[in-house]
Amino acid sequence: MNTYRRIVIASSLFFVANFAACSCSAAPGARGDGGGLGSDLGALVDGAPRTDLGGGEADANVDAHIDRAAFCMGMGPPVTVGDDTLGTVTCAGAIATRVFNNSVCSCEDTGVIGYLRTRSFDSGMGTSDTGAGAPVGVDRQYTTGGYADVGGSFTVSGATGVGFAGYLKVGGDARFAGDVNAAGYIDIARDFWVLGNVTNLGLLQVARDLHQPAGRTLATFPLIGGTTDRGAFAVPPPCDCTPEHIVDIDAIVAAGALHNDNADVGLSTSLLSNVIGIGVDITLPCGRYYVDSIGGLGSITLHVPGRTALFVGGDVNALGVFDIDLGTSGEIDIFVAGGLLSIGAGSYGDRARPARTRIYVGGSGDVTVVGASGFVGNVYAPHARITALGATTVYGSLFGRQIDMPGYLDVHYDRAILDVGADCPPPDGGCGMCGGVGCADRTACIAGVCTACTSDADCCAPLVCYPDGTCGSLIL
Repeated sequence: MNTYRRIVIASSLFFVANFAACSCSAAPGARGDGGGLGSDLGALVDGAPRTDLGGGEADANVDAHIDRAAFCMGMGPPVTVGDDTLGTVTCAGAIATRVFNNSVCSCEDTGVIGYLRTRSFDSGMGTSDTGAGAPVGVDRQYTTGGYADVGGSFTVSGATGVGFAGYLKVGGDARFAGDVNAAGYIDIARDFWVLGNVTNLGLLQVARDLHQPAGRTLATFPLIGGTTDRGAFAVPPPCDCTPEHIVDIDAIVAAGALHNDNADVGLSTSLLSNVIGIGVDITLPCGRYYVDSIGGLGSITLHVPGRTALFVGGDVNALGVFDIDLGTSGEIDIFVAGGLLSIGAGSYGDRARPARTRIYVGGSGDVTVVGASGFVGNVYAPHARITALGATTVYGSLFGRQIDMPGYLDVHYDRAILDVGADCPPPDGGCGMCGGVGCADRTACIAGVCTACTSDADCCAPLVCYPDGTCGSLIL
């Protein structure tokens, strides 16, 4: 089981998320050589020209909030920097668990030309893929030319109807605010909530209850395991896209530009901006680093042995191979003020542990996900369209303003992302229900207090309440 330490966010600027403990050789409290790195830049750079490094940021970039060695050892005070978005003290793990609680989520439309398939596993528990626990949420319209096999709940809150050229299979609850049409069969593993009409050429199988208002049609061969409810209900948006809850990534990066550990390791902010030729192969030890941009034609390899945050002032546009090697205990949070366009091969982490890679994109340009053996990472891009070059496999999750996939989309969601805030304290000043300052330890926010849940209604959809009082992904 991974051990997660706590980083706290306070008011006025913003900072980063939870990281797992890393092994740093310096004693807690000793600023000195910044965790045993000393002045030997060979510990930082392997194969890149020494002239690519510079150390001109010393005084301006010293983090006034925490000793770097203590940070790397998981000791010392929590990092306290501001948050323009929430305007209150909160544990950063609460942000990751809030925005990455679906395998796929879009503030507007999602379009998948081929088929959509989602599955989930838990890298922290060592579990394998299961046909549940990988929910999909669409705030407006879902379009497809194929079928959908969602290993979890599936919610589309836009009133425009959805149609499937093949079958629709949902490994949880299905909620649709418009009409539903399918050319094969519809198989719902729990409840089916539909505000519109249902037209299906084959069998409609619902394991529990069908909820459909009076006056709507059900043109299919129904097999309902429970009851049919004709009462009124609503289908609220499944993705937290209200302006006041969108994470202010620009503010995060601005804070990272001022407070980082570049000077400790002699890292130039321009090192990764225009990589050509033999490329760059570097180790970013435990700490927080800022670069102007990431791009070029050459290969880029980042070795991340511990807990590391990387702030990018511009775009990530790597045309060559871009690999992030997390080793056995590393994890990384990447905050990008610009766009994320990576059309070369490579990987952003370990496909067996995608919860350890979190990527936050502030720009509005297209985010293109590419990976020779599948894209790895949890991507949060609330202002951007997330797309791909063809058929796409993702190990992690996608959250975008819009998601367009020209082929199939196959997502393997790592439920361990819900545990990155396991050590977070209750939010200072009280929590908020389903949005803003939440509870990061899987408890529910009831009357402004983080406490055990007693029913699914206490948890924020798509999470459900388990007998131990925690909120988690629906696993049937």
